[in-house]
Amino acid sequence: MPPQRLPDYKPGITHVLSPAPVTVELFGHVTLVESYVLTDFTGCYALIALRDTPGKTVAVLTSQHRLQTLLETALSTGNLMSFLGRKSTNPPTPRGGLEVYNMDGLTLYSVK
Repeated sequence: MPPQRLPDYKPGITHVLSPAPVTVELFGHVTLVESYVLTDFTGCYALIALRDTPGKTVAVLTSQHRLQTLLETALSTGNLMSFLGRKSTNPPTPRGGLEVYNMDGLTLYSVK
């Protein structure tokens, strides 16, 4: 059996595969939650003002209803939250120019 090749493989050209995005945990306060029902995405994004990098805001995306509910609670209470997520390499950037993370988990703290 011949060796398997990538579809865009060209002999003599060095191909570099991008490393998989690393999961990070970031802390902050939710400043906005917006929901979408689009053709290819049903869920929400939220803007997070980062605690450890003052003046920096990032966006998180989720299609999980439970995570959306926690984001809404964080927005209404103003409590500190943290999220686990991977930075998106080709995001649908909400409101332009922000780093966007695909969120895997969220912790909501009871102390502001």
